[in-house]
Amino acid sequence: MAKKKTAEQVVIHNFVAKHMHEVNKSQVFVDRKKNAKRGYNKHRQGRYSMEDRPFLMAA
Repeated sequence: MAKKKTAEQVVIHNFVAKHMHEVNKSQVFVDRKKNAKRGYNKHRQGRYSMEDRPFLMAA
């Protein structure tokens, strides 16, 4: 009788398929429309006084 092959580990030659479980993960997204209604601004205006911007005084 011939010996039966045992379950060998599958070799994946595709680099993308090999590493996709590390990269493709679920993400939590922020509802930007809801935050805009609450008054949230990502880039707030007017944080700095004009003293911190000497290059604007030259004009």
